[in-house]
Amino acid sequence: MSSVMGKELIKDKKFDFYSVQGLNQVEEALYDAVSGCGGQTKEICFNLIEAGGKRLRPLLVLNAAQCFGSLNESVINTAAAFELIHLASLVHDDIIDGSNTRRNKPSLNAEKGNLTSVLVGDYLFAKAFEILATNRLIPAMNLAVEAITEMCDGEIAQADNRFNFNQSVDNYYERIYKKTGILIAACCQAGAIAGGATDKEIEALKVYGIHMGYAFQIIDDILDFTGDPKVLGKPVGSDLKEGNLTLPVLKIMMQEEYKRGLEQIFAQPDFSEDSYKEILRLLQDSYALDESYKDAERAVRIAQEALGEIKDSSSRYCLNEIAEKILVRKK
Repeated sequence: MSSVMGKELIKDKKFDFYSVQGLNQVEEALYDAVSGCGGQTKEICFNLIEAGGKRLRPLLVLNAAQCFGSLNESVINTAAAFELIHLASLVHDDIIDGSNTRRNKPSLNAEKGNLTSVLVGDYLFAKAFEILATNRLIPAMNLAVEAITEMCDGEIAQADNRFNFNQSVDNYYERIYKKTGILIAACCQAGAIAGGATDKEIEALKVYGIHMGYAFQIIDDILDFTGDPKVLGKPVGSDLKEGNLTLPVLKIMMQEEYKRGLEQIFAQPDFSEDSYKEILRLLQDSYALDESYKDAERAVRIAQEALGEIKDSSSRYCLNEIAEKILVRKK
């Protein structure tokens, strides 16, 4: 599935996603967007940007755009806006989840409290839309509005289904489409539009993005059981302890004997470390983690197959490799 031409273009070079053309300009645009705010707000926003992260969403915008055209100001602004939306969603997620750490550092809500965190998240959303509105990036704005709407709906659905043992795998996919898939798909579509893609090509990148989102979230949910907290930058088992039943748990619950065992564990007054270890043992015994990983592999295959509609280039190759790297990520 990998691009032959793309491989030739980067032959004999160490592949580095962060050398993608335009990424440094996106970083500058992020700082510029928040540089005009007041002292404490500016300091907080700068710290959030400096904390880094994968910059997956800007990478997707940049590469999607450069599959069809050259780098331009519209592409840079689109990438920056979507990264600000992502940063805002992380700030709000930490409040919702009561998370005390983010990337091995105290989360904003742990340091400054929920009030400040909510307002900073809102500020970042506002700045993202300021970029899109000022530069008249209306298609990207429409995609962003749809994505944020669905993300909120997904969070509400997740909160409403905590400790709900009657959820299905279909419910899970619907939820992660809203929580993760739609924003990643929006980045790919917005980049393609900024690059001058056809409707067919934009639709192909939407399919790519949705299934990238599925794979990313499934691996994230697996790492919640198997990851190293020092590498993840946050405690493991947080989803389970909050009652959010992810794909590995839903798969194990398809077997009645395991389902009964899980229900008994959750019925205990206190969810201890021993409880978590017992659930992890059940997951490993039932092959639920392996089966979940296979689902992530299938999602990546579908994402890569969708790229078949896109002409060969180094940018298409990069999109292919980004999908591949999701399966081996550690954080």
